Amino acid sequence: MSKTLVAAPAQGENARDIVGWYTLAAAAKGAFPVPAASVAIVANNGFMIAHISSIYASEITWENVMASLGVAGTLNMAGRTVFIEAAKTLAWGSGSVWALAGLSVVGAATAGLQTYIVGQIAIKIAQKSGKALTPKEAKGLISHAKKTYKNFLGEMKGRDLDDPGEPVNA
Repeated sequence: MSKTLVAAPAQGENARDIVGWYTLAAAAKGAFPVPAASVAIVANNGFMIAHISSIYASEITWENVMASLGVAGTLNMAGRTVFIEAAKTLAWGSGSVWALAGLSVVGAATAGLQTYIVGQIAIKIAQKSGKALTPKEAKGLISHAKKTYKNFLGEMKGRDLDDPGEPVNA
């Protein structure tokens, strides 16, 4: 029998807001049609994982996030990133405004979705006291994230989220 850990409401809401803030930031960075913008998104995700880890007082490592994604999921995310970076480079070379605009849309959607997935996995790992997800758990979580991404993004855009890296004034 497995034990399901449930976050306290405030803890879960704070983590959700953190994922929302970083997802919106990643989408904005992904929309910027400059090659190598993905480096900023990877750093963004690292900060998000650290913030989620601090809320749950649970160690979340990149290794556990990548292990939870599995080889196929990690390759899929890396492949999308390489594709977007290559396409941005080609678009810059072609000088086509339409290519850059189209890549901005695709880049924003890809970066935002990937960050949302990483955030959802990080929350679940934290709820499991830092343990990687099983392939079945990860597959279900990724599927759910893909289905709920647009609604989540819409909800987060309508909120005034605080930057998790900024100190809170007491």
